[in-house]
Amino acid sequence: MKKIILAALVSSVMTSTAFAAPIDAGQGTVTFEGSIIEAACGIAPESTDQTVNLGQIAKIQLVDAGTSTPVPFKIELVDCDTSFVPTGATDPVTTASVTFSGPGAMIAGAESPNLLAIQGTAAGAGVAISGLNGELVTINDKTKPAGTITLQDGDNTLLFSAYLQGFPGSTASTITAGAFQSVANFTMSYE
Repeated sequence: MKKIILAALVSSVMTSTAFAAPIDAGQGTVTFEGSIIEAACGIAPESTDQTVNLGQIAKIQLVDAGTSTPVPFKIELVDCDTSFVPTGATDPVTTASVTFSGPGAMIAGAESPNLLAIQGTAAGAGVAISGLNGELVTINDKTKPAGTITLQDGDNTLLFSAYLQGFPGSTASTITAGAFQSVANFTMSYE
């Protein structure tokens, strides 16, 4: 009899836990975003908004247009299709170009075409970008893209470097130490 009562008791405990309400163990939201573009290639998510850390630079390196060590960065084009014909065009695209834009550094009262302005507590220098051919990029000039590559189907990579450059004629006393930030936008074009 004891065995029957014990079996009934265990059975009722198991049944009651099977019908118990689930415990809330946490919840959240996942947001997906992006955009649809009319282009021969997509741009990899890690290329659309990236940060290039130029490091901690001794101001003595920047005296009289001196430079820091270049830091490479890239723009990844994904799923390229060389048979893509843009709206209004008759031929498929064969090349991709990139143009950088942003506020130019003010040197002697004029905006520099080759250096991006820095913001923060640091002063006396600007950010330079070297393009695909190793030459200094002209900022804000769509007629002089930072580089052009011949597209291939699939993924393509555009390689660049960035570095901090002191202003011409600067001295250790005209360069201000401190943190800085600079922002450049890039625009892709296909032909």
